[in-house]
Amino acid sequence: MGATVTANRPMQPAWRRLLGLPGLLLGFGGLGILLLAWLPLAAVLAMLPSKRRPAAARHAIHLGMRLYRGWLIGIGGCRFDTGELDHLRRATPGVVIANHPSLLDALVVLAHCPNVVCVMRAGLMRNPLLALPARLAGYLPNDNPVEMMLGGRAAIRSGCHVLLFPESSRTREPQGGRVDAFEPAAFMLAQRSEAPIHPYLFRYDSPLLAKGAPVWRPPRVPVLLSVQRLPDHPPSDGHPRRQAQAWQDVYRLALEVA
Repeated sequence: MGATVTANRPMQPAWRRLLGLPGLLLGFGGLGILLLAWLPLAAVLAMLPSKRRPAAARHAIHLGMRLYRGWLIGIGGCRFDTGELDHLRRATPGVVIANHPSLLDALVVLAHCPNVVCVMRAGLMRNPLLALPARLAGYLPNDNPVEMMLGGRAAIRSGCHVLLFPESSRTREPQGGRVDAFEPAAFMLAQRSEAPIHPYLFRYDSPLLAKGAPVWRPPRVPVLLSVQRLPDHPPSDGHPRRQAQAWQDVYRLALEVA
């Protein structure tokens, strides 16, 4: 899997690689339709009592992401080996961490578990199509550390997981079996919330919506996404910065031996 899968997958002729382009466009189109369909639903959710609204919005997002995952399978764009994410449904509320090779990563987590609060880039929280569902669901921006810590701790205490990618952005060179430097925020949140870390490893056998990947270089379809649950015991040193470095080493080793 991971780098090994990519290396062992036979090279495809250019004409077959071009088949990935309509799949990519159809994938984007399906997501766009879902986001537009969200607008009237958001008006209904906005009328719910404030205490019920975030959970209802998160459940609606969960169902939408399940539908989107089915759409990607149906058009032949992706295959998913992501069943290990189902563990989150019965796991103790905590901080979900993962490497971040693709824009698809968070959507896949949300398709498996409805009680997830995402920490999002502040720019995405201002996107006209994403801002409304994100705010209704109680998602948190990553540009305000105090709000992120207080909101994340409140979400965990209410029974939700908090999804936070320690790299803060998509991995620059995911196909090289690499991860970028881990920031300490996820581990600080887990420590202050006295919550467990739930670590997952994402691997794609062809680059899909990767950082800096040119649109004119479509993926080889169907793209296989596999997710592995890593051992959730924390490294021995409890300081968040050293925890971040230790977990970064765990991910790098897991990608190297895959």
